[in-house]
Amino acid sequence: MTPVQWEQQMRQDGKTAPSDLQLKIVLHGTRPPLWRRLVLPSDTSLGTLHDAIQVAFGWHGGHLHLFTDEFGRGYGDAARLSDIDLGFGRGVGHEGATALGDVLAEEGARLRYVYDFGDDWEHRITLEKTLPRPVGAERTVRCVGGRRADVPAEDIGGVWGLAGVLECLDAPDGAGDGPYGELVAELRAAGYDPAAFDRDGVTGRLARLMPDTVFGEAKPSAGGQAGRGGVRRLTAEDVASCTCGQCRVGDPVDAGVDEPDEDVPVLRPVTLASQEDLVAAVRGVPLFDAALRLVAWCREGRQVTAARVLRPALAREAVEELHLWKLAGDESPYADAVARARALKSLRSAKDVAVLDDPWWLAVDGGMITISGGRAWGGAATDFADENLLEFWAATLGDLLEEIGETGVLDGWHGELGELTAEIADGLVGLLYDAPDDVWVDVDDLRAKAAEVVANGPEFDLYQALFTASFQGLGEGLALLGAVEYEPGDGDDSAEEALRTLLNAMSGQEMGGGSRTPSAASDRSRDDKCGHRMRLTPLGRYGLRAYLLECGVPAPLLGEYAKADAGTLLQGLQNYSPEEMRREVEGWLAHRSAADAAVGLLDACAGDGPEAAAKRAVAQLVLAGLDDPRALRVLRKAADSDVQGCRQVAATTLGAHPGAAARVDPARAEEAGLWLLIDGLSILAGAQESEEMVQGFLENWNTAPEELEQRVDELWRVEHPATAHVLAELGEGLRGVDKRLAKRMRTAANKAHSRR
Repeated sequence: MTPVQWEQQMRQDGKTAPSDLQLKIVLHGTRPPLWRRLVLPSDTSLGTLHDAIQVAFGWHGGHLHLFTDEFGRGYGDAARLSDIDLGFGRGVGHEGATALGDVLAEEGARLRYVYDFGDDWEHRITLEKTLPRPVGAERTVRCVGGRRADVPAEDIGGVWGLAGVLECLDAPDGAGDGPYGELVAELRAAGYDPAAFDRDGVTGRLARLMPDTVFGEAKPSAGGQAGRGGVRRLTAEDVASCTCGQCRVGDPVDAGVDEPDEDVPVLRPVTLASQEDLVAAVRGVPLFDAALRLVAWCREGRQVTAARVLRPALAREAVEELHLWKLAGDESPYADAVARARALKSLRSAKDVAVLDDPWWLAVDGGMITISGGRAWGGAATDFADENLLEFWAATLGDLLEEIGETGVLDGWHGELGELTAEIADGLVGLLYDAPDDVWVDVDDLRAKAAEVVANGPEFDLYQALFTASFQGLGEGLALLGAVEYEPGDGDDSAEEALRTLLNAMSGQEMGGGSRTPSAASDRSRDDKCGHRMRLTPLGRYGLRAYLLECGVPAPLLGEYAKADAGTLLQGLQNYSPEEMRREVEGWLAHRSAADAAVGLLDACAGDGPEAAAKRAVAQLVLAGLDDPRALRVLRKAADSDVQGCRQVAATTLGAHPGAAARVDPARAEEAGLWLLIDGLSILAGAQESEEMVQGFLENWNTAPEELEQRVDELWRVEHPATAHVLAELGEGLRGVDKRLAKRMRTAANKAHSRR
């Protein structure tokens, strides 16, 4: 049977036909990021993906390699890896017999590929999209995007060695090439441009690959295993193949690929501006506008120096002709025509002009301008239209945030202080993103909140000064890219200068000929600098969301579940605020009838375990808003069914409905309510701290302790699989609330255990 015949047969049999997978592959640790976007058949093997990566990044294939999936399982050339201890108890899977779609089973799934166990070139692979492939369409491997040139050589020490080579390339000829001198000389002679990316060339080389076919389940169903933010959870099949004995269905994946930390906050869902508006906003950013004008100006080629910048005469011409001087502030010498002419006349290097240097390197590093043969060549205008331009802007913002995460916000501040500014900036990014539209984030408000919980003193003063300086540095950097509106505060000195003054005072040093006590410096840092504030622009919200998603942080969109099935909706709505939930549900209901909505929601209520219980908790809230007679008929039918979970949710919803037509036997509604109480508490049972579950119990039953004791005799009879466990947890947690009630709960737990 040919692949086409097999594909047609699968569709006739109602199975999922093979599709194409769009992967983004990032060479981890590169600055700016070096990445490729490849499209491969879902039913090809990991071996084909290995070949594609080798071609796409310019590797030569002389070293060992290894894939690691999100479950910590390894895949590679089993024969070559058999004598190496890689830490996989069950050995390494054969990459040639493993379908790509089986490993990357849902959008957002990730894979790690390491090439050369000495240099450790680590590639992070993310499944971005699953693309339908028409029956009979050619199975190909192709490149649809990327950034930066191929790695120029192997065996150079990994990403750190690559950074050293690129630094030498930027230096004047023969200066400081060190151990890379011969390679750097060869690259210069060949006209190697690290910012250049030849998509057509990569695709041409990939066209010579013949993707194999792995006859198996090429694209297994996601089955709702990805929760909000794309966190994957173990399936029954995964647990069956596990040898540790500790894994359970529904547990989050303990991956070989980095996953979000358990304490990563789920950010509020947001709305984004249209792509048309976002592209227009990018073009309106002065720095990007200047870069695009430079690209057009270099279309026919402009001479550059060995340092890869414009020759001085051309630099003067560019500043004047393209009005780049407008990027400078009002206090800059370039703002005045006479002063500008004087400054340009004395210009010795293009690097000395910030209004040219910033947009120049933005264009060069981003591949908008390529340098070869001693000339700078601007790309075609179509290369920077719409989606490409927006993607380039988002990547530039991501580069800035990654650099801040590595080195901090302030130039020249390294070590512990640099790490602190990086941590502060990271927290500020989250605050900015979580702030409602058009709301300013004010540094004074944040400092005041900190002062409420932390005692004053030298260390607190230092942190406040660091916080203000970090706020200012982040605001200025984001404003340069149009991501925020930034308003600096009052005061004579910058926040960084105030920080230096404080540090000097704390160490007993003097600055500027005067002396200041730590107390005086503290007063200055608190009082002189006030009013710094910033707020996200629509473009900034788009860019921050792209960056957060890249980092694995859940950042949902309002309306993203409009066409999703009910199970996905219920899973996604967890942790939404009431208003956000209302808006999301309204959009979801607009795409289906009330009866269909009720059927889907109730079907999603079936199942065991905490994940199913969480869905039922949300389903009650959604179903309570359905007032359509057809939906109520569905509820009445479900209330009479034998399906656990569905029956209780339907009965409880009907029991709380004000309409006479929706009445249900009060005893049945009460029984269902008790079952759902245990069900809801089972989500929290087993947590490290039992206070949360106790609080949930008390909030569900707003009654006096005496009445709660009466409920104990009813609760232990509830036929829920988690009844005994929940009561035992409550018995422990209520010790500090009511010892007598806690004892009754433990007794009830024993009764529930004995009944099983």
